[in-house]
Amino acid sequence: MGNTGDNAWAELSDLISASPLDVAVLPRDANARTASALELGPSSYLGALARETSGLLIDHGWLRILGGSSSNGGLPGLDQASAGTPGLLVVAYDVLGGAFALDGGAFGKGDGSVHHFSVDNLTWEDLEIGHAQFVTTMLAGAITKFYETLRWPRWQDDLAALNLADGLHLYPPPFTTEGKDVATVSKGTVPMRELIGVHSTFMDQLGSGQGVPDPWSAAT
Repeated sequence: MGNTGDNAWAELSDLISASPLDVAVLPRDANARTASALELGPSSYLGALARETSGLLIDHGWLRILGGSSSNGGLPGLDQASAGTPGLLVVAYDVLGGAFALDGGAFGKGDGSVHHFSVDNLTWEDLEIGHAQFVTTMLAGAITKFYETLRWPRWQDDLAALNLADGLHLYPPPFTTEGKDVATVSKGTVPMRELIGVHSTFMDQLGSGQGVPDPWSAAT
């Protein structure tokens, strides 16, 4: 899962400082037990994030990398995001309700590879990289190309007022023919649990497999 030696947080801090993007580090919650719950040591990026942060907000909060749990309305912890969903570990969400998860068997191989659930096709894709490489490349700026077809002019303005339990709902949604041009669709702030619920409902109708775990509904 991305072993980087004994000083993963120092390495991550350097990557964050060097990132060309707007990156916010959510402070560690003293009550978090995420690292011990998942048996994460300090030498991996997963462990460093769980031990030293309550998550990262990358590119004005478009991508939300998970870390330790938070008791003040922050992001779900790594341990909470996939609770009750064996075989995968959700490590990030995006503002549109997409997600990234490590394969612990739910997607077949169980090799820890990062899989991406995209809101423009409602399927999981194997990115064929580990967690450390995923975090590293996103911090380095890969997020811009990765989300190129799902962004619109001045998208940053639509993210400015969101809290960490909210996302943006695009209508018509981008997995429909009418919603492919995201610059022309309507955008609205909705709770993340509603976004994930919409995607799960369509996936059930299509019979397209594993949905995205929803820790927000579980917490209410």
